[in-house]
Amino acid sequence: MKPKTFVMIALAAVASSAAAVAVYTTHNQWDQGRVVGEKLVPTLASGGADVRSLVVTHEGNTLTLESNANGQWTIKERDGYPADPDKVRALLVKLAQAELIEAKTRMPDRHALLELEDPSSKDAKSRALKLLDGSGNTIADLVLGKRRWEAFGSGKSGTYVRKAGDAQTWLANAEIDVRAEVRYWIEPTLLETESEKIQSLTIHIPKEDLLKIERDASDKTKTKFVGLPEDAKLKDTTAADGILRAASRIDVDDVRKLDAPPSGDVSTVSFKTEQGLEVTYWLRKDGDDYWLSIAGTGEGDAKEMAEKIRNRTKGWEYKITNAKAGSLLKRRAELIESS
Repeated sequence: MKPKTFVMIALAAVASSAAAVAVYTTHNQWDQGRVVGEKLVPTLASGGADVRSLVVTHEGNTLTLESNANGQWTIKERDGYPADPDKVRALLVKLAQAELIEAKTRMPDRHALLELEDPSSKDAKSRALKLLDGSGNTIADLVLGKRRWEAFGSGKSGTYVRKAGDAQTWLANAEIDVRAEVRYWIEPTLLETESEKIQSLTIHIPKEDLLKIERDASDKTKTKFVGLPEDAKLKDTTAADGILRAASRIDVDDVRKLDAPPSGDVSTVSFKTEQGLEVTYWLRKDGDDYWLSIAGTGEGDAKEMAEKIRNRTKGWEYKITNAKAGSLLKRRAELIESS
């Protein structure tokens, strides 16, 4: 073959390949009305969207966050319990800034590889996120997939996304992590104080002896159980401090309305701090879960904290982990070595 003929054939092959790439690109990226670099939610990015509700669906669970007339965000499925506005705001900012950077598969049978399968399908790992305005009109209807760690450099991960009803998938340049879990949308720390400031604590479990802890008045670093038999030997000499630490911070996973004071098989944990704050937890088991309600009282320096607890928690009951319940509800038999 003559060199000139070879070159001409090679150039023809290159031109043919370029044409094929152009056709593929047109078909896979632009026939859906989206281009590389386009905003994920254009109306949100331009400031033309007034988002009044977010609907998150994952693994058969749905949470709806709604903005009331005062701009406060609440959780519809939890009787209007307040959502953390900073978390909602952070999500909306990410969505407004997110761009479609790299087109991925548009083959539905490969969506699951990116966790972008139909969110309503069995065992789906994808998450559905819908943004609505005040009239219930859809601003965005998205399917969110898994993250691609450090896709855009160190500490800059992306998220696989697609538009609901659209087979085209994309890598967006933002970490969009939403969950249909109450804990994710609220301030999960219900109460936090310094365990070293707790002066005394009592645990009352039905049909069990009262358990009491006191801090040594002369040496505040020391704590002791009060009322145990004189010959009692503790299995763990740090057990009292462990209970105080457990009581000093309560993190919650879920919340529900408490229409009446807790009744039935209810245990109580009460403590008093050196500032005069008195806190009582009521704990009861519902199925496999533990639910806690709380009250606080105090005067002087403790009054503001007590009012904060009362205003936030009155009329609500919170689900805590079984591990936390076990750390709080200690029985004498668990603490004392058998003779």
